[in-house]
Amino acid sequence: MLMHRWRPTRKYGWSSRPARSAGWSRPADKRYRRRNMSTVLIIPEKNEGRAPLFVAEAGLKSTRVEAVYFVDGWSTDDTFAQLTASAVELTQHYGKPVATLRSEIRETGKGGAMVTGLRRALQDGFAHILFLDGDISSVTPQWCDLLADGLTQHGAAMTRGYFDRSPLDAQITRHITRPLIALYFPEGIEVQQPLGGELGLTAQLANHLVHGPIAPPHTWGIDTFLTVNALAGGFPILEIYLTQKTHTKKALSELRGMIIECFDEMVKEIYFHGRHHRVPANARSLVRLLPRDQAPPRIGEDVRTQRYVDLEAQVANLFAYAHTVPHVTERLAELGVDNASRRLILSLLEERDFRERSPALNAQTWIPLLDAVARGYLEKRFASAYHDLIFLVWQLRATAFALNEATSFEVAEAQTAQQAQYAYAYGEKYRT
Repeated sequence: MLMHRWRPTRKYGWSSRPARSAGWSRPADKRYRRRNMSTVLIIPEKNEGRAPLFVAEAGLKSTRVEAVYFVDGWSTDDTFAQLTASAVELTQHYGKPVATLRSEIRETGKGGAMVTGLRRALQDGFAHILFLDGDISSVTPQWCDLLADGLTQHGAAMTRGYFDRSPLDAQITRHITRPLIALYFPEGIEVQQPLGGELGLTAQLANHLVHGPIAPPHTWGIDTFLTVNALAGGFPILEIYLTQKTHTKKALSELRGMIIECFDEMVKEIYFHGRHHRVPANARSLVRLLPRDQAPPRIGEDVRTQRYVDLEAQVANLFAYAHTVPHVTERLAELGVDNASRRLILSLLEERDFRERSPALNAQTWIPLLDAVARGYLEKRFASAYHDLIFLVWQLRATAFALNEATSFEVAEAQTAQQAQYAYAYGEKYRT
């Protein structure tokens, strides 16, 4: 079983010396030392048209970036052909190599493209690997400068961008990933935004992630995998303020595939690392935030004031979906959800006066429910029969948050931080 392959790594906390991870070899170590200043930017994309070219040019203008790779997730339009043709022009114009490649495995989503990019970057001997999503319209060369400098000047093994965001955005991070990290990976309690495609990795960490004891997923769960395995491996993470990210957004009801894959991966990480049995006590924080004194300019409409979700439509979509989910009471009981939480969910599913009752699903009631669902899903061996229920329960919490706690950017961020702290306190019973 995969758990038996795990070998603990040393914890160094925050220092200039990263943890030596399982799977690391000395010959590779020497190779990367020879090119210890080389940096490649990888842009995973699928059916994005020419949008990734804007991201690539921002990277090519950065003095830290020496090459750019587009990794196509097997686009079904002419994206790959357009990028391949443009790569030649970009190489000639900027004097830096630009390559296009396709994901090693089809129909695997973002994760497959990122893993393919990591493997290629390691094969080519780059010491530092940056990622940017292909649909960002607010990116500047400074993003690459900051992400790369965090690796070379601040002793980080991973750098992650964090951003101002709409009060209604990032509902998977707010209610799934960040609370479960606080519960089961306390060394990451200070992480602000554990999901997102704007990050940097050292070759040592990339090697650990690609060739280490736990294989990476080829799904939306890739961001969860990267962050959690960096934490569990003892690698320091630096979060860097990149002001704001403008990109394509979706309504809550359109996120079923993403939420399921992110939740599934988060619970599997708990299982693979044995954290459902034992969570380390007194774990040192491996996460730092870089001061904001070098923040990039704000480009585009201020996302802090955007309210792109039609809440009336969201409530209607929520109940339309709820009517399609059978046996809610029985499924909750099978997952080990207690009577109080089951009664709360059933009361919220009575459509009448939902707005008035929705404040009852807050951080104090959500965290025990989330924990029970996660542990029950693990006990049921990640059975897909519970996916509809998981999506429904998450929609209830996300909608309640949007109605009652996302009144402004400042309030939403404060409530998110408080929920993570509540999860950390709730997880005290697991720490030994």
